[in-house]
Amino acid sequence: MHLIAMTADDFRQFWNGERNFLIDSELFKFEMPLRSVEEVIDILRRNSEARIQFLDDSLSDAEQNALVEKFKTAPIEKAVEMPISLAHFHLQNFYGAGQFLEYFQECVMIPWRTFLSQLGFTWQRCYPIIFISGKGCSSTYHADSSHVLAWQVYGEKHFHGFLEPEKREPVQKLVENRTGVTRIDIPQIDPADILTYDMQPGDLLWNQLLTPHWVDAGEDEVAMSFNISHGGVAYRGEFCPNEQVLRQHWEKNPKSAWLVDVRY
Repeated sequence: MHLIAMTADDFRQFWNGERNFLIDSELFKFEMPLRSVEEVIDILRRNSEARIQFLDDSLSDAEQNALVEKFKTAPIEKAVEMPISLAHFHLQNFYGAGQFLEYFQECVMIPWRTFLSQLGFTWQRCYPIIFISGKGCSSTYHADSSHVLAWQVYGEKHFHGFLEPEKREPVQKLVENRTGVTRIDIPQIDPADILTYDMQPGDLLWNQLLTPHWVDAGEDEVAMSFNISHGGVAYRGEFCPNEQVLRQHWEKNPKSAWLVDVRY
């Protein structure tokens, strides 16, 4: 049921399937000095490009905005207790000398791109995102038009996918209306169909392109991860089956194609 890529051949095999999988630390791991989660939250909550949300359908826009302002201005020890969903999609803005991601290229992006290249993979885009969830908070239920490497760095996250994602959300349906599957409340699902990985700091998980999933933070502390988003990943010039469906859709709808990105 659970998959762990222990070798390069495992990675090549699992990557071309449907199920999410972990990467064993003996095969690959990141090592980078990190600021405290409180310091990172304090930096990001002050940045205009941060996405701050309270995932609650019952909140009006005014209530949502009021909570966001409260989160931005509250003492940090109180802010970290709030049920937030915080993300930032432009981490290149923090790569400068003295900034909290000064060593991110050196310690994360370059080693990871080198690892993929050595295994025979190519790609068209590859950029990082940071996700922070309040205690016990859940992400939306959604699917991404990208392969994602999730690196858990603080707290615990429970990454929920499916044993057979195609049966839950057909890929053709997702490429035609990817955002249509997104919802705050988690749909009723037979537990026997769910594939869950409990992620501790240091764990690496590969989330397959165009597969539905959601992520819960542990109850005891804030959870933080860096997620590297990939597009156009190919092994020996061949895309995975899900991306082949996506590319066929892009051929018919070229304006929707997303091929390059500058957020390295």
